Amino acid sequence: MSNERGFENVELGVIGKKKKVPRRVIHFVSGETMEEYSTDEDDIDGLGKKAVLPTVDPTKLTWGPYLWFYMLRAATSTLSVCDFLGEKIASVLGISTPKYQYAIDEYYRMKKEEEEEEEENRMSEEAERQYQEQKKLQADSVVQTDQPGTAVSTSFVNISFEMEGDCEVTMEGKQNPVTVPP
Repeated sequence: MSNERGFENVELGVIGKKKKVPRRVIHFVSGETMEEYSTDEDDIDGLGKKAVLPTVDPTKLTWGPYLWFYMLRAATSTLSVCDFLGEKIASVLGISTPKYQYAIDEYYRMKKEEEEEEEENRMSEEAERQYQEQKKLQADSVVQTDQPGTAVSTSFVNISFEMEGDCEVTMEGKQNPVTVPP
């Protein structure tokens, strides 16, 4: 029926984008599954390895390419071994370290000590400043707790409390006793 009108069935989706197939599926005891997909980095790494090492079957080669294949293989493996051994020997002999590394290390050590000293001085100055401010605030807000010595008037009031039925208070050392009503 759709062919009669000239329509076609087209599947909608992103054109040029194929569905990714999981690289592996992991099944857990709990019944859950996890699908692991290959990443673009894995694809690039896989292509790089294939481009570097072509798969050649040496049994099907003629004499010329056969000798060339094994000579190239021996040369690359020998070069790899020499590179590895040279690097190890250079590190043992200290050739691979920079010539003036001790001076560079000393510079960074001195720079770090100067920064620590500056930080310590800054913190010390800050603490001293806070101490001076605190001392100044205490000096400004001193509460006078001493009795005034010379500014006292000459009037003296002596108050004594007497309870009924207590022993009598002797009046010998007192000046004008004043009683307070209960």
